[in-house]
Amino acid sequence: GYITGNRRATLGSMEEEWGTLMFFMNKHEDKGRGRGGPEKLAIFGPERARKGTELKVMSGVETKSPGHFTKGVRNRESDRHGFDSERIVFREDEV
Repeated sequence: GYITGNRRATLGSMEEEWGTLMFFMNKHEDKGRGRGGPEKLAIFGPERARKGTELKVMSGVETKSPGHFTKGVRNRESDRHGFDSERIVFREDEV
């Protein structure tokens, strides 16, 4: 898959980099069915590490399938106290 890599190597390197543990949450009856469909990924670890891992996974998927996460995305400013994330959308000429 996009994220698992050969023998789970890509997932393993992300887990090591961020100090997290990840599992795909497929239902037993879904295993072995067609490839390319969405899968749920559970990420365990400290909050900041989970968010870093999530963003790295999203970046990998976005690289292989442009627009998967970024199509229609808008700026988002947080009003939450403590750890959170915000989005700033750049124009093509700003990248």
